[in-house]
Amino acid sequence: MDKLVFPALAALAGGLIGNKLKIPAGALIGAMIAVGAYNLLRTEANIPAELRVGIQIAAGALIGSRITSGTLAGMKGIVLPALIMIGAVLVINFAIGFLLYKTGRIDLPTALFASAPGGLTEMTLAADAVGADAPKVAALQLVRLICVLSFLPFLQRVVVGLMGKQ
Repeated sequence: MDKLVFPALAALAGGLIGNKLKIPAGALIGAMIAVGAYNLLRTEANIPAELRVGIQIAAGALIGSRITSGTLAGMKGIVLPALIMIGAVLVINFAIGFLLYKTGRIDLPTALFASAPGGLTEMTLAADAVGADAPKVAALQLVRLICVLSFLPFLQRVVVGLMGKQ
């Protein structure tokens, strides 16, 4: 029981701290760090399989609740760009995933989910559902998220600045 209650309390505390600090995906990242630290200091957390399914259902409900009729209506004007983006992202995802698989100590499903440009939460949950190494996916997705959030605003200013000068 302690292997469930104490990690849950650590996750709650870490999630609240991450959220309060306004870290991107702070609740998730704070909870991951807190439970990871708990695991390193104490014992292994034990999340029953039934609870994992419940968490995935809750995450699915959260993601699904963002889809509205406005979401679908807005898709009409971006079908071609969406198809181009999906094709390019899949090619890049498979190339990077395969490169991670070949150069690192990562199995192919883990490498593919780790290199996918989805949300940290969604990719980690999906990886866990198919038996990939979810902690590795979460760690690599976190590194990706931090890098993108760190560099994208700068790159956006540079590109917009260059485009404005033409």
